[in-house]
Amino acid sequence: MAFEPSSGPLGRLLSELRRRRVFRVTAAYGAIGFVVMEVADVVFPNVPLPPWTVTLVFWLILLGFPFAVGLAWIYELTPDGVRRTPDVHPDSRPRVGWSPVLAVLGLLALVGIWYVGPLRDRGGSAPPAVASELESPVEVGSEERPSVAVLPFSDLSDGDQAYFSDGVTEELLGVLARIRDLRVAGRTAAFAFRDDDRDLQQAARELGVRYLVEGSVRHDGDRVRITARLVEAGNSFTLWTETYERVLDDIFAIQSEIATAIAQSLRVPLGIAEGEALVQEATDGRAFQEYLEGRAALRQRGARVDEAIAHFDAAIAVDSSWAPAWGALAEAHAIRPLYADDGRESADSALWARTLGEAEHAAARAIALDPRDASARIALAGVFRDRWEWERAEAEIQRAIELDPDNSEAHVQYGEILWGMGRLAEAARETAIALELDRTPLTLDVHGFALYMNGHPEEAEELLREGIERDPEGHMFFLREVLGRLLLFQGRTEEALAIFGPNARGIAALRQEAEAIALGDDAPLDPEGRYNPQTWMVIGRPDRALDELERQVFDKPFRVQYNIWDPYLEPVWRTDRFRNVILPRVHLAGASVDRLPAAADG
Repeated sequence: MAFEPSSGPLGRLLSELRRRRVFRVTAAYGAIGFVVMEVADVVFPNVPLPPWTVTLVFWLILLGFPFAVGLAWIYELTPDGVRRTPDVHPDSRPRVGWSPVLAVLGLLALVGIWYVGPLRDRGGSAPPAVASELESPVEVGSEERPSVAVLPFSDLSDGDQAYFSDGVTEELLGVLARIRDLRVAGRTAAFAFRDDDRDLQQAARELGVRYLVEGSVRHDGDRVRITARLVEAGNSFTLWTETYERVLDDIFAIQSEIATAIAQSLRVPLGIAEGEALVQEATDGRAFQEYLEGRAALRQRGARVDEAIAHFDAAIAVDSSWAPAWGALAEAHAIRPLYADDGRESADSALWARTLGEAEHAAARAIALDPRDASARIALAGVFRDRWEWERAEAEIQRAIELDPDNSEAHVQYGEILWGMGRLAEAARETAIALELDRTPLTLDVHGFALYMNGHPEEAEELLREGIERDPEGHMFFLREVLGRLLLFQGRTEEALAIFGPNARGIAALRQEAEAIALGDDAPLDPEGRYNPQTWMVIGRPDRALDELERQVFDKPFRVQYNIWDPYLEPVWRTDRFRNVILPRVHLAGASVDRLPAAADG
C-alpha cells in the first residue's frame, strides 16, 4: 500500500522528489558506495598501491553524493537520452510510495561507510600492560597507534648462527621503530618469546600489541634467505608475507622492503623526508656481520664488552662511513668502566676519562654520518651525564627521544639524568614510559628505584621483586642491591640478606651495615668498612652521612651519584655542607629536589 501524503508543501516536496527519482538515486548511490568502499578496504592493502588510496576512495564517495542528488533533480534518463526533468503542474496530486524508505536505507549505507572507511581505528588500542596497577603513582597516557612486536626470527642456518638471526630481528625492529605512526614493543620483552610454545594471541596479549611479525633466517656464506610475515594476532590472519633470497650485501634493502610492506599493510606513513632512508646501508656485508657479532657480545655485558668493542672496530675497518657501527662503539665505550675489575665498578678516574672520551668521539662520528642515529645520541647523553654536564645531557637525550620515541633505553637514560639532577617526579614519569614500552628486569629496576626515590617504597618493592623473578640467574645485580637496601633501611634485616644471597657481591658489607643498624646509637663510629650514607642516617648520625657522601662525590669524579637525593638523606639537604660543598662538586649548585606526592596512608 503506497503512502499518500497531504497536499501541503511537505507532501508536494516528497512527491516531487519521488517523481524526479531522487529517492531512488539516493538508495542506489548509498548501496553502491558501501560496496565500493568494502572492496577497496579489502583489496587495496594487498596490491602495490599507495596507502592513501583507500582514503581517496572514501572522500570521493562522500563528496560525490550531493552531485548525484543534484543531477537526479535536474535531469532524467529517457529512451531518447538524458534530458531536463519537466516541471509538473502545482495542483497535481502528490504520490510518494515507498521511495522514502529506500532513500533512508541508502543514507544509512552512506553512514556505514564511516565504519569501513579510513576513519575507523586500524591499529586498535593496545591492551593494558601487565600489572599496570603497580605504576599508579605515574600517569603515562594512552596509546592509539597500531601496535606491533617483532618476535625472534628462527635460525635455519647450518651451525649455530643465532647471533645473525637475532641481529636481523633486532635491526628490523629498529627500522620499524623509526616509523613514528607505529608503536613497536621493546626488544627484550619480545625476545622472551624465543622458542616459546605460547600461541600468537597469548604472545600479543602479554606484549600489549595487536600485530606480530615473525619469520626465519638462513645464512650461508654470502647468501641470505629471509622469510617474514605480518599477522593480526586476534584471528591469526596473515596480512602480508614474503620470502627474500639474495646476497648478504642486499640485507639492508630487504629490511627496508619488509618495513615498507608492513607500514602499507597497516596503512601508516613511513614518515621520512624526501631523500631520507629507513635503513642506513653499509657498503660491505662483512661490516654488518661484524656489527651483529658485536651486538651479541654487548648484550652479554661483563668481560664481553671488550669483545664487542673489537667487533665494532672491525666493522668500522671494513666501512668507516657506516653510522650504526660508530654508534654501537660509543655505547660499548660508555659502559666499559662499569665492567672493569672483574665486573665491579671501577673508581679509576683515568679509566673513566679515557673511555668517556672514546665514547664521545665515536658518538660524534656517528651523528655526523647520520644525524637521525638515536643510539649515538643516547650514548652521547650518557657521556655528558657521567661528566655531570647536565644541560648537554638533557638536550641530547631529548633529541634521541624525538627521533625514536619508543626507545625504552632512551627513557631509562633520561630517567637517570633527571634523578641525578633532583627532578625525581619527572624521572619517575620517564622510567614509567620505559617500563610500559619494554617490561624487563632493567626497566623494572629503574622504575622501582625511581619510585623508591620519590617516597613510594611499597610500589617500588613490588616492581623490584617482579624484576628479580624475571632475572633468576641474577644478571641484574642492582635489582637485588636496591631491594636489599630498601628492606635493610626498614629494619627487615633477614629479608634483605635473603634477597642478596649468601655469596652475593657486597654481602659482607651488607651484614656489617645490618649489625650497625641493629646496634643503633651503639654502632661503632669508625667501622672497618664504610657504611652507606643512608645507613648512617638510620643510625641517627647525619654528620657521618655527610662525611660518606662527600667522600663518594670527591673520590668518584664521574657517574650519577645516586645517594644524593635518597629520601633517607632529606634531613641533610638544607645543611650548609650539602648545599655549599656536595652540590657544587657535582655541578648542581642551587639545585633542589622535586618529588611525586607522598604515598597515601593505609
